[in-house]
Amino acid sequence: MPKRNEKSAEISGMMAELYELSIPGQLIGKEVIDASARKIGVIRNVKLTFPPAKINVIIKGLDIEFQLPMDSISTVGGVVQLKETVKQAEELEIRDVARLREEIANEIAAYLR
Repeated sequence: MPKRNEKSAEISGMMAELYELSIPGQLIGKEVIDASARKIGVIRNVKLTFPPAKINVIIKGLDIEFQLPMDSISTVGGVVQLKETVKQAEELEIRDVARLREEIANEIAAYLR
């Protein structure tokens, strides 16, 4: 049987990005803190891909956007605490968190128009 390459596997699968309509919501727009207690970003959306089923969170930081598997989240409360340290993201200031939330809210509003 011929092997399917990665590209054809992507084409035969499905992907969906999920957003919430309020910022911050249950996940979207929440501040993300890594295992080193650094503010590294805000959750932009949740990405579902299948088959096989995978759930990732997309984190928006300063000049970077990256995804992590849902199981790398330790707790969700007022903030989202990760189980690991994320070295590729710079630490954020409070004003950066507010700006990123506003960008995400504007992006969601654009989808609704």
